Amino acid sequence: MRRRCAQRERLLAGTIVLAALTACRPVESAQTSLAPPSFTASIDPLASVKDAILNAYRGMWRDFADAAHTADWNDPDIADHTTGDAEAKLRYGLFLASKKGQVVKGDPLLLSTRIAELKPENIPTKATIVDCVDDTRFLVHEKSGSKAKGGADVGRHHTTAVLTLRRGSWYVNSYILKEAGTC
Repeated sequence: MRRRCAQRERLLAGTIVLAALTACRPVESAQTSLAPPSFTASIDPLASVKDAILNAYRGMWRDFADAAHTADWNDPDIADHTTGDAEAKLRYGLFLASKKGQVVKGDPLLLSTRIAELKPENIPTKATIVDCVDDTRFLVHEKSGSKAKGGADVGRHHTTAVLTLRRGSWYVNSYILKEAGTC
């Protein structure tokens, strides 16, 4: 019996100590320990959408440069990242180069690509990109290899592109490439 009493006394003493410690704890501290941790880092919910938009825009330039190396206006890759007016402009430019017996050597440089606008914000279906495209290393040559005479000035061009979401993929629908020296 003495043994049971000793056990009860220790159990009671432990309970009293635990109760005393809990009572001394500030109320908000006890609540904080039960609440899930809060994170202050903001995660952009549109990050994957923005990546897809930028990839489509960059893909347009990559596909155009590849087709321009042979002036192949029928290159099916042009339609991988463009539609509408943008596709028509690229194909027409390649058609004219092909007709003149010209190709383009090198690649354009995209210097400051950024998304300027997403519409609507909750589920974007339209985006606008602004950029500075440098074509000083993307030059027209005769198929024989010599540099073509005449043509548009080369340099840095302020560029605006409008992209649309179609069947789950982003496409450049239109673009405006301003004259050289605008950025």
